Amino acid sequence: MSALPQIEKVLLLRGATLFSHCNAEAVVRIASIAVERRFAPGDDIYAVGDAADALYFVVSGNVVVEPSDDGTRSLGPRDTFGVQEILSGRLRGARARATEPTVTLAIEADDFFDLLSHDIEIVKALFREVLAERGSRNGGSP
Repeated sequence: MSALPQIEKVLLLRGATLFSHCNAEAVVRIASIAVERRFAPGDDIYAVGDAADALYFVVSGNVVVEPSDDGTRSLGPRDTFGVQEILSGRLRGARARATEPTVTLAIEADDFFDLLSHDIEIVKALFREVLAERGSRNGGSP
């Protein structure tokens, strides 16, 4: 199976809620560090206690994120996961597993932080999205 062309990565990432406040130029830069990873049904993407070394965007397929406590989430195309751990620097608090043939774009934490350190517009856009998401969980007040 062939790798995703760069333009397709850009178009896919533009659809991610996480990057919804980023301008097109920022999404191009993010796409440039995104690496395609494929998983078979049952493959672990990461396990509880693993280092938080990447965030993921689901291109196709399905991923189940199973926290060590409760609250399993099923994620499909255009969903992102693993973001909170890399931003907080914590170890993985959940297991992420493909439940069907799954293609993701992985953004390595080191590459992501390097990009953020050189592009304040991406940082601002991510803060806007994180605050908007937090506000929607708290009934509209961030």
